[in-house]
Amino acid sequence: MPLIKKRQLEVWAQLSGDERERFIKSLPADREQMEKLFDYLDRRLEVESCLHNLRFTMQFLMENRLNMPKVMSWLNENGGYCDCEVLEKIEPHWFVAFGDELDEEENAADHTV
Repeated sequence: MPLIKKRQLEVWAQLSGDERERFIKSLPADREQMEKLFDYLDRRLEVESCLHNLRFTMQFLMENRLNMPKVMSWLNENGGYCDCEVLEKIEPHWFVAFGDELDEEENAADHTV
């Protein structure tokens, strides 16, 4: 299933908690792991140029023992054919889709302190 496209963003906003949970489980890795991948790529590409392949992505997947075929397939379906494209084409959509949840979690954590 491709990542969240514009039309799917509208649907995402209307999903119930259980439906969102099922959607998240259908992703190739959990939300935290995907966000760690984006952070990892940001750090690596700050100091090294993208060679227009997924070398850093593959390194991250191996180091974190994630399902490489599943994640790589999903990234390709969503336009992430190299490390810089993962950040340019997938990361922004990811945070648009999950940004509200992240904000809610951070606010809840702030209020429990």
